[in-house]
Amino acid sequence: MKFPAFSYACPTSLAEAIELLNDDEDSRPLAGGQSLLPMMALRVAAPRMLVDLGNIEALRQSVVLPDSMRIGAMATHAMNAASFDIWMHFPLMAQALHHVAHQAVRNRGTFGGSIAHADAGAEMPLVVSALDGVLLLDGQSGQRTLPASEFFQGHYTTAIEPGEILTGVEIPFSDMDWAFEELSRRPGDLAIAMVAAGVSVEDGVCSQARLMLGGISDHPIRAVEAETYLIGRELTPNVIRAAAGMSAAGIHARSDTHASADFRLSLATTLMRRALTQLATGAI
Repeated sequence: MKFPAFSYACPTSLAEAIELLNDDEDSRPLAGGQSLLPMMALRVAAPRMLVDLGNIEALRQSVVLPDSMRIGAMATHAMNAASFDIWMHFPLMAQALHHVAHQAVRNRGTFGGSIAHADAGAEMPLVVSALDGVLLLDGQSGQRTLPASEFFQGHYTTAIEPGEILTGVEIPFSDMDWAFEELSRRPGDLAIAMVAAGVSVEDGVCSQARLMLGGISDHPIRAVEAETYLIGRELTPNVIRAAAGMSAAGIHARSDTHASADFRLSLATTLMRRALTQLATGAI
C-alpha cells in the first residue's frame, strides 16, 4: 500500500525537534522507521508530519557513568550489539539483541524507537524493564525521568506525553548473572514468549533474583512471587521447576493468530525453567 500524505522535517537539534512536535499535535518523531513506516503503509498510523531524529547526533551517544550507563535513544541495535560496554555491563541486553529481527533491521532500527513503540513481542522493552532502566523524556518544559515499570502501559501504549521525545535510557549496573530465552515462529519474528532471569548466588543459595516475562501479555511482567520464593534457596531442579511455575501464574495472557493464551503461559514456564537452569549450571 502507498503511504498517506504527510509532511517531513529533519531537525539538527533536540530543541528544534521538540518545537516541531509541539507545533503540530498530529506529528510523530521518526527514529529508525522500522516499525512506524510499515504501520503507515498499512494505514494503522497516519501522522500529518514526521519529525526525523536522524540528524541529531547527540541522541546516538551512549555514556558510561560511575554506577550506570546512559544509552542514547538513536543508537541502533547494531551499534549496541557491537558495544563492548554493553557486552561487559549488560550481558542480558547482549543476549537479547541477537533475537531482534534481522541484520538489515538492526542496522536501521533504534533502541529508543523499539522502546517507544512498545510492541509486546519486542525484546528491548523487556530488557529495560528487567534491568530497572530509567527513561529520559524531553519536552518543552524540560526533561523528566520515568522508571520502566511506569513507562510501559500496554501494547503500543506508553507514558510518553504529546510533544515529548524519548532521548535515552539510564540503566544501573547489576552484579547478577543473567539469562535470556525466547521462542518465535521464525528467527527474526516477534516473540511468542520470552523471559529474562537474573540471580546472584552466595554460599550456595540465591541472594537476589529478578524474573521478567514478555510477549505473553501486553507489557513486560515481573514475577515477584517467584523471585521471593527463590531467595534463600539453592537452585535445585525442584526449586527451579517451582519458581518457573509461579512466574507465569495468575497472568492474563493474550491470544492472537500466532498462539493461544494457554500456549503462551505454558511456553513462558518452560522458557523460565530453561533460563534458571542455565544460571544454576553456569551454562550461559
